[in-house]
Amino acid sequence: MVCPPPPPNSQDSSDAPNAPNVDDSDKTAVISGDQETLKKELARAKEQAACLIIIRGQPQGHRFFLTQPEMIIGRDQAADIVVSDQSISRKHGKIAEIGGKVTLTDLGSSNGTFINDVRLEPGSTRPLEKEDMIKMGNSIFKYLPAGELEILFYGNLGSAAHTDSLTRIYNKGYLIEALEAEFKRAKALHNDFSILFFDLDHFKKVNDTYGHDAGDFVLKEFTALIRSSHLRPKDVFARYGGEEFVVLLSATGAKAAAELAERIRAAIEAHAFIYEGKRLPITTSLGVAEMHAGVTSAQTLLKAADKALYIAKDAGRNRVEVAGA
Repeated sequence: MVCPPPPPNSQDSSDAPNAPNVDDSDKTAVISGDQETLKKELARAKEQAACLIIIRGQPQGHRFFLTQPEMIIGRDQAADIVVSDQSISRKHGKIAEIGGKVTLTDLGSSNGTFINDVRLEPGSTRPLEKEDMIKMGNSIFKYLPAGELEILFYGNLGSAAHTDSLTRIYNKGYLIEALEAEFKRAKALHNDFSILFFDLDHFKKVNDTYGHDAGDFVLKEFTALIRSSHLRPKDVFARYGGEEFVVLLSATGAKAAAELAERIRAAIEAHAFIYEGKRLPITTSLGVAEMHAGVTSAQTLLKAADKALYIAKDAGRNRVEVAGA
């Protein structure tokens, strides 16, 4: 949890003149709550893979999780970590795990690879340490080992331009960028790629019956449940608009995507959305679409998932439909 700094020239209440007495039990409760939050955050952090975070470049704040034994970094769409920076070589560098250490190798890049401002010789390899700064072309990455709490911080912070202010997941603008990149990459590498398109059933009725504050509560609870319990770190989860959401699933075929969609559907149906002492009846409908030879563009794939969603809604809601099934 990141707390805002105190206002300028503010004083600690214990030093201020005529400071009111503070009940020690209140202090203990606050500290206990903070410690509990920290424990939960640390537990979540332990599940995170090592990653590179874009400190300078686009999209700023984005995390690239190091989930494979070897990963190529470059602007080539076939690279494992694709960076849209014309000053970066098509295959600029390679991240690999050797003897339990994550290493970086320069692959003979045109503009060089720098770690903490020290240039790597072409073809040479160096182990990475926590918070090493890696410069490739005009982009700078920060390396964080697996399990670091700071990985969560960057995940929450991200870039304001790419984050939905209410749910704190990606917004539609970022989704469209990521969809195009993932589609091109999957096509180039002949990898599986699927999309989930879903929304909340009868959400307008929730707003009309319980008020828009209740609606906002549901949207935040809904996204938090899905993000924390059902998605991989590399999955792109975005709010498409209103109560509509999309998940991009790289290296995932239709069968696995449909199974995930069903787990999400069941979890939402079973979850107790309690607002002001009342349980709100919340369910979700989901459409699934998989990239195949007949899908000619990223937008075609998105529309297929959207169409499957509407079939699910027309069939009675609270269900999963797969495009073309």
